[in-house]
Amino acid sequence: MLWCICVRSIGLSGVPGTGKSALAARLSELLGFTVVELSEFAVRNNYVIAYDSSRKSFIIDEDRLSKAVKELAKSQGPLIIVGHYVEIVPRDVLELVIVLRRNPIELLHILEQRGWDNRKIAENIEAELLGVCTINAIEELGEDMVIEVDATAKKLEGLATDVLDIIFGEKPIYYGSSIDWLEKLDKEQLSHILSYIEKNLIQD
Repeated sequence: MLWCICVRSIGLSGVPGTGKSALAARLSELLGFTVVELSEFAVRNNYVIAYDSSRKSFIIDEDRLSKAVKELAKSQGPLIIVGHYVEIVPRDVLELVIVLRRNPIELLHILEQRGWDNRKIAENIEAELLGVCTINAIEELGEDMVIEVDATAKKLEGLATDVLDIIFGEKPIYYGSSIDWLEKLDKEQLSHILSYIEKNLIQD
């Protein structure tokens, strides 16, 4: 286990398929922090308002969940808080928020392998393309709390090393939005992604 100077919790955000859960588990092993998956924690403790059958997901009572996570961090010490809406956690609970990004082409293949329906995949591909998780985190917590990490084609150990280097100050830190898939994807890749979104989401 590594010794960490963090006195506050680490947030891990990113759309489904970017590798949040696996990374959180590995960081927990290395740092000794407890992992809190926001959605799982909310359901287990009944911090839910309703169930959205069309999206097959729970509607979370964010206020109650936020307060509960803050109390948990106060009693247990630093946590690794995981979820695509980690920005609901109060700023004073967090040391920083890592937003995992993944090339939409790679993300598409990952979500297809999970057997998700096309509409749900398209929603998440669009969110990744536009950097929605980063935007939401910056709006709620401030740019100085948010760091993007590209998880594309990276093995878990390499990704964990990148994040640890950020936590321990071993590499330059670029706060805010630094990954723009609209610029990074070549013309053919971007056309493929936009066509997929239009076919399965916009025209639906």
